[in-house]
Amino acid sequence: MSYNEAETRYYLIDPVLRDKGYDDHSKLKLESPAPVEAIGHKGRRRAGGGRTDYLLCVQAGGMPKPLPVGVLEAKKQSEDPLKGMQQAKGYSECNRFSVQYVFATNGHLYGEYDKTSGLQAGPHSLKEHFPSHDDLTVRYAKDTGIDLGKPESALLFMADSPAYPKARYYQDAAIRACFEKILHCEQQQQPSRVLLALATGAGKTVIAANLLWRLHQAQRLPKPALFLCDRDELREQGYNKLKAVFGDNARIVTNAKGENSAKNARIHIATYQTLGLDDEENNTASFLSEHYPPDAFSVIIIDECHRSAWGRWSEVLLRNPNAVQIGLTATPRQLREAKTQNKEDALISANNLKYFGEPVYEYNLIQAQEDGYLAACEIIKRKASIDGKTFTSEEVLKAKPIDAKTGREIRQEEIKDQYTSRHFDSQLLMPERIAAMCEDLFKQLCQHGGPEQKAIIFCTREIHADRVAMQMNNLYSEWCKQQGRTAKQHYAFKCMGSANGGRELIEPMRGSGERAFIACTVDLLATGVDIERLNAVVFFRYLESSILFYQMVGRGTRIDEVTQKYKFWLYDYTGVTDLFGTDFISAHSSGKNKTGGGGGEDGGDDGEGGDESPVVQIGGQTVTVNPEGRFILSRREGRDVKIPIEEYRREMLQRVLREAGNLRDFRQLWIENKKRRELIDHLLGENYSPEVLRELEEMQDFDYYDMFAHHGYRAQALKQQERGQGYLDQNLPWFDAMPADTAIVLKGFGHQFGLGGTEALESDSLWQVPEISRAGGLAALKKLGKPAAVILEAKGRLFGI
Repeated sequence: MSYNEAETRYYLIDPVLRDKGYDDHSKLKLESPAPVEAIGHKGRRRAGGGRTDYLLCVQAGGMPKPLPVGVLEAKKQSEDPLKGMQQAKGYSECNRFSVQYVFATNGHLYGEYDKTSGLQAGPHSLKEHFPSHDDLTVRYAKDTGIDLGKPESALLFMADSPAYPKARYYQDAAIRACFEKILHCEQQQQPSRVLLALATGAGKTVIAANLLWRLHQAQRLPKPALFLCDRDELREQGYNKLKAVFGDNARIVTNAKGENSAKNARIHIATYQTLGLDDEENNTASFLSEHYPPDAFSVIIIDECHRSAWGRWSEVLLRNPNAVQIGLTATPRQLREAKTQNKEDALISANNLKYFGEPVYEYNLIQAQEDGYLAACEIIKRKASIDGKTFTSEEVLKAKPIDAKTGREIRQEEIKDQYTSRHFDSQLLMPERIAAMCEDLFKQLCQHGGPEQKAIIFCTREIHADRVAMQMNNLYSEWCKQQGRTAKQHYAFKCMGSANGGRELIEPMRGSGERAFIACTVDLLATGVDIERLNAVVFFRYLESSILFYQMVGRGTRIDEVTQKYKFWLYDYTGVTDLFGTDFISAHSSGKNKTGGGGGEDGGDDGEGGDESPVVQIGGQTVTVNPEGRFILSRREGRDVKIPIEEYRREMLQRVLREAGNLRDFRQLWIENKKRRELIDHLLGENYSPEVLRELEEMQDFDYYDMFAHHGYRAQALKQQERGQGYLDQNLPWFDAMPADTAIVLKGFGHQFGLGGTEALESDSLWQVPEISRAGGLAALKKLGKPAAVILEAKGRLFGI
């Protein structure tokens, strides 16, 4: 009997690595949580653990921490080490772990991928040819051009801060990739400019804190460091994380009686607005130039740098040309041009990438979901029937339009030539449409966990948010009356950056399960606000900016272990999920938003100015909301893709059919434990979850066998209880012909299948079931033949009915 992956590691791989000089410090076991799946209202972690690999490290004498340079994947003893190790996968794994080499072994042979050469090699004998620790150290130095013996290389071996000592593997990988880029820039006598791209919720601020700590430990901060962001929420978040690492040596930049409050700190935390970088009226960035001389900083970290697109704020970078400048973003601009990209967008996009260069490390939403670090997503698309209509000026005038804010009659000259769905709620307001969409959303919430769940509704402008909040509150009050329940406080509320805009309710929304459930906003909550327990993200707003869209979606991606939230719902009423996988192109940012509360990018309006055109309101419209499908978020060919449930089902079944062309072959595969588990592993490895499909098909009472047999081979599907009972009823002559204790054990198979399906028959706990244990278990089966053969026959009879 061959070893599984864990046994292969313990009995075959570990001894060889020890002989090759990889001790416990240079052979780090890398374990990730179990992946999350979009099951039920809140999702769940997949049964079993996550991935387990080894990080192979090199060491330099006396340094605090070893440096990972390769990843070693353990396979089953019986598996080909080159299986699945295509060039593309090798390159991807190198980037994912920020290493030069990927190895895979079954304990006897190994294969490898070398990022430097781009070549695969193997299989070779693990014992005879696998590189020793010393050989790998020399090889890494040669391939990267980094002399590990030089003092400047010490930053590669620095440990994380005691405040955040257990960094996730990708956080450590991002920091190492950053440091390698810095060393290369120094070798080539070029300015150090680095871009890191990680999904919202991946912990970019923790990365920044540990990155600065390691630089500090390596004596790389002779002058202060600046953490620069564009919103008050991001500044507070950065301050809290950096203070945990640096204590009072991390301070927020403020104007304290004409003095800089962070003057003597090592870490300065500021917004562009605080530094005066958003002031387009003056010719100088006053606070920056007054309190900071040129080249005042050793390091500048720019948070959410995708929004930093070359406004007046760029002066802080230009005044510090010798500083290490690091951009953090969840949405890096791509070099590919979009069809709708205008000249200004192209200039901004090119400048941003030209300045920082391509990201040295990327970690996307789908990777984080697969690793179990971010919540899964289920998409529900809905559409108002009226959104396909174009209103002419004549039609609007005929509907007796009024000013939505004042109620006065709208004159003909104030009406546009036409209004499409892109103008709805920003320039043309229809109360019936708002009411229909809110009523539909409330029903969706009731169906998927109940109305008292945390959700953000992204609206078009403040007047729209007011009306959405009012409708949601009315629907909730009526629901409470019908249910005989006491309504909770502040159920739905407007949340804007303006005075009395509802920002004070962000904290209870984040921390309380008793109030503040539905936040109606424009884009105040698009970034910088972490609400781990958020269950739903809703779009009542049309968008064209994929950058803004991803930032908004990111509000729901965080996992909340306390409430067991592993999934969030994305309700799309405006087709915005078509932006998944599109290029990151953004419009020019003027930098006029001094409050840090969110700008009007992409049509949003966070305020209600007094000199703007009136919002035209018309009534008398008939509106229904129609379904447009449910989708699973996945990744194909390097892009995020929403897959229709029908397509997801079809592709999964096709994958099963490739393993077994007919029902008879499938049944034979299913009863053999090894083949069945390999099939499930193949599906999961290709991002197909049988459990997700079972829920989508509403077949929770059926075993996977019946789900696949029914949808793949058109067989009649029996519930677990029905199949278990059928096995007992149809095999009475077989039971009567065997010893009584053997019959009890085999009848127990039927009972246990009815309770837990196939998994119940594969579990070791089967033999601890009282009726089976008292009858003798495996010993009783020996009276009929070899236990393995008897079990196979019983399964054949169970699945053959």
